[in-house]
Amino acid sequence: MHALNRAVKADETGSPASFETNEELHPDIADAPDEDIGKLKHAMNQIGSSIGELSVNIADTSGVVGDVSQALDKHAAAFHALTGDIDQIATSNTTVAEASRGAIDAAQATRAGLAETTESMSSILGNAVADMKSMASSAGEVTRVLDEVSAQIREIHGFSESIRGIATQTQLLAVNAGIMAAHAGDAGRGFAVVADAVKQLADKTGNVSRDMVARLEALRGVVTDLQSRNAENEAVANTAYQRSTEIDGELHKFTGFGKTVEGMIGDIERITDPVEHTTQICARVLSKVSELDRDVSQSSAQLTSASQRIDKLVGFSEDVIGLVAASGIETEDTPLIRRCIEAAGETGALFENAIDSGLCRLDDLFDENYVPIAGTNPQQVTTRFSRLTDRLMPPIQEGMLDFDPRVTFCAAVDRNGYLPTHNRIYSHPQSDDPVWNAANCRHRRIFNDRTGLAAGRSTRPFLLQTYRRDMGGGNFALMKDLSAPIHVKGRHWGGLRIGFKIAL
Repeated sequence: MHALNRAVKADETGSPASFETNEELHPDIADAPDEDIGKLKHAMNQIGSSIGELSVNIADTSGVVGDVSQALDKHAAAFHALTGDIDQIATSNTTVAEASRGAIDAAQATRAGLAETTESMSSILGNAVADMKSMASSAGEVTRVLDEVSAQIREIHGFSESIRGIATQTQLLAVNAGIMAAHAGDAGRGFAVVADAVKQLADKTGNVSRDMVARLEALRGVVTDLQSRNAENEAVANTAYQRSTEIDGELHKFTGFGKTVEGMIGDIERITDPVEHTTQICARVLSKVSELDRDVSQSSAQLTSASQRIDKLVGFSEDVIGLVAASGIETEDTPLIRRCIEAAGETGALFENAIDSGLCRLDDLFDENYVPIAGTNPQQVTTRFSRLTDRLMPPIQEGMLDFDPRVTFCAAVDRNGYLPTHNRIYSHPQSDDPVWNAANCRHRRIFNDRTGLAAGRSTRPFLLQTYRRDMGGGNFALMKDLSAPIHVKGRHWGGLRIGFKIAL
């Protein structure tokens, strides 16, 4: 424990941690032969490597379990949505079946109403057609009679004119007879009486004849007017008869409508049966899918719990790796740990110098207002200190790539996992391909996963994690993530992350 505490203290001060003498070992083994101490160091190194390998495998398993858990969560959500959809389909089918039955009832009532209405209208229209036909026939008969009356009136008028002419001639003869009787004296007195009587008869006949002619003229005018009106009535009656025939034809369409409604009833009945059958099937499927939904949800919860336990195991293994690395025993990672701590200190010093020289204010350096960059996918953001890190960080970050061939990347992140400036190899302008962007345009992005946040928020001398690096498109790379905290003016700014390959 003395050696371990010394190693941790050494890490806190940034100085190398190693066993210089046997006296630094536990008192029980301080007097052990150098050969035994060497074996112990070798064993500790092997244990560290084995635990490191175990940690990698656990991290890989954790990632796979996490992926499966996420996929199962999606499946659970899909099953839940499917259950809702099937339930809605079943409800809709029930509604359709009820609507179909209602439509059948309404159609049957409509068909009965149409039949009754058609029969009633047919009877009424038939009587009306017969009446109009009879009226048209009667109008024609009246026209014929009026024509005969008009002809007879004309004939009587002719006779009256003849009578009036005869009366006029008789009057003339009576006048002549009176004159002759006057010339005859007493001998012609009797003849004068006869002539006078004939004259009176002629006068009366003429008066009657004139009166008859006048009355016949008036009667002929009345008959002519009756003929005109009757002709109009006859035309109206004939038109009404023709239209009633057309109405009768339209009325026959009601019969066709009734047959159409009857056909619709048959169609609806043919729809209702499958809908009710489908409703029954949906009910059975819904029962099974609901059961699957419960099973998948339960499995998802269990897998989530398992994933959390594995995450704890990952954390435990990382703690053990950290203890081994901090124990003072040289491992393959010790030089990189030492350099990471040094580089984090250098980064903090660069930031403080920038503030002191006026290149940046302290508030700007701790800016957490992440402004999205339009049109980027994955989303990139910028802050008030992004340009400063572009200027200051490349020498440290690019130099780390040459320090150890295992190093894949080196970048500073703030406490929220924001990575403003990356290595040049990962800082290309974005393209239209988001998968390519995810692997090649990793600057100006926020990596707030478990590993990224832990690296940015840890205040321990160093933090060594194992994780699967998401390269986009479903591709992951197993890596170790080494980080050391960056402090500026006594405040924790974030951490310097180093990702390096795992030697298996």
